Amino acid sequence: MKASRLPKDSKSPVFREFLSTLRTVARSEATVLLTGEVGVGKSAAARELHTASDRVVGPLVEVSLAALAPSLVESALFGHEAGAFTDARSARLGCFRRADRGTLVLGDIDLLPLEAQVKLLRVLQERVVEPVGAEGSVPIDVRLVATTGSDLATLVAAGAFREDLYFRLAVVPMEVPPLRVRLEDLPDVARAIVAERSAQLGVPAVELTEEALARLAEHPWPGNVSELENALERVLVLGGSIDAASLDFLGEATAGAGDELARRALAAGLSVDDLQAAMMRRAMEEERGNLSAAARRLGMTRRALEYRLKSQNGEAAEAEA
Repeated sequence: MKASRLPKDSKSPVFREFLSTLRTVARSEATVLLTGEVGVGKSAAARELHTASDRVVGPLVEVSLAALAPSLVESALFGHEAGAFTDARSARLGCFRRADRGTLVLGDIDLLPLEAQVKLLRVLQERVVEPVGAEGSVPIDVRLVATTGSDLATLVAAGAFREDLYFRLAVVPMEVPPLRVRLEDLPDVARAIVAERSAQLGVPAVELTEEALARLAEHPWPGNVSELENALERVLVLGGSIDAASLDFLGEATAGAGDELARRALAAGLSVDDLQAAMMRRAMEEERGNLSAAARRLGMTRRALEYRLKSQNGEAAEAEA
């Protein structure tokens, strides 16, 4: 298994369910919106959608909107005619036409300018593109997969993203589970990364000790698989074995995480009670309602979590009354 790809199977019930749903959705033509945290593997999930679909014989075109200047987005996506604007010396097909009969992955869809959002909506509705400077439209046959690390519903409410486009993109919304909720897969993912990076760097592949795996499992991985890749590559470059001592630097990455979270919460006007309620709710969601597992994540006893949840629900009921 390459680290840049999704595993064929998973030891994690959460991720196994995600993979099953992903491969079921792949067999359809539905537009998919993949969401998730930074480094969680949204691009890998998009590639899996293409690979598991009937469009695998066609092209897979991946575009990161974060890498495009706003003035070039329309040309990059929809193409342009020669002479359409300054420096347009020759015609350009654009990503949609290059992905014809295949799959187009639009990464960081939240960064799409509002003017281009209107044109993308038309593409999805009418299945045609109109290159910049062209007098007519060109039919296309493309399956679209969009990815984002942002909450598009929040952007819609703020007027930064079109609601009609959001619903067109989120025909099948899927959230890629973070690494911390599928720690059962961490040893296999880590070994795959070590094998892949060792070959790329031209250094000997080394075994991960049990102590190293235990240390990796203790880390919260806010950067998910990307952070894991960077951490293991750092150790490989420095040489030696991958043991617990060689991973001591992991604590440095989260040393100021609490201060940063506090700063952002205060700036947003959140109280301690707001944060506590949000953390408990999130822990219960990620642990699929398992009180004991959620309590471990929060650093409290199962009884304490159960009591606080009941108190919180009681307060909510009183407020509604």
